[in-house]
Amino acid sequence: MLYPFKKIEKSIEEIYNFDLLTAESAGVADDGNKPYFRKHSDKGVLLIHGFAASPNELLPLAYELEKYDISVYVVRVAGHGCTLDNFYKTNYLDWYESISAGYNTLASYCNKICIAGQSNGGLLATAAAKFNKCDCLALLAPAYKVNIPCFFLISYIRKIIKNIPRHINELEYNYPVFPTEQTYQLKLLQDEISNYVKDINIPVLLAVSEKDVLISPKEAEKKVNEMVSNDKTIYKYNNKLYNVKHILTEKHSVKIISDIAEWIKEKLV
Repeated sequence: MLYPFKKIEKSIEEIYNFDLLTAESAGVADDGNKPYFRKHSDKGVLLIHGFAASPNELLPLAYELEKYDISVYVVRVAGHGCTLDNFYKTNYLDWYESISAGYNTLASYCNKICIAGQSNGGLLATAAAKFNKCDCLALLAPAYKVNIPCFFLISYIRKIIKNIPRHINELEYNYPVFPTEQTYQLKLLQDEISNYVKDINIPVLLAVSEKDVLISPKEAEKKVNEMVSNDKTIYKYNNKLYNVKHILTEKHSVKIISDIAEWIKEKLV
């Protein structure tokens, strides 16, 4: 069961430095794989990356938000951005707990917070918004349903196959496989989150590619429509027009990043 984050009784500098040390002790070397925190105004955004990825995928959005003097904390989800051996040791509770440092940092001085998550980060963002105080929720291609081969059999597949190969660029920021045990953990997270979506009662943004190759845009929209919130915005992008298949915050996605940042800015005013 997921839960509200415990308050960390340390300064924001101490929390962030400890988060960096945790990453480095796990073998994280590249800056794009480390947590990223910049303090600006008392409006803050917690950004949560996707499955088998790293903070790097959300840095373009973080930089755009900073232009509006918005504080940002891009978390490193446990087991990500380092080695597969490290990832193999994690479960979805570890992933959730690992974003508490970022949330505590922002909550200690921000009077308004947006939680934003991409793909699996969208699931974690949903849980964080359910159990912790925040003012709006931005869901970027949230993985409420995924298009992974034989995903419905993953509880059995994990016992006979260790990894599912994937075709991905920027291997310094992404794992080349989906470990089946951690993919099963993603399914467990989906199952738990399905109990919470209806309780979300804050402004919500859903941004998806219409032909997403990894998650189901229709299921994402269905889940958002189940939320009790009466303030919902949905952006759908043509993947051919915008050259986006799943990740919405790649450097070339200038219009998409701008749309998301504008929505967040308006909700945090």
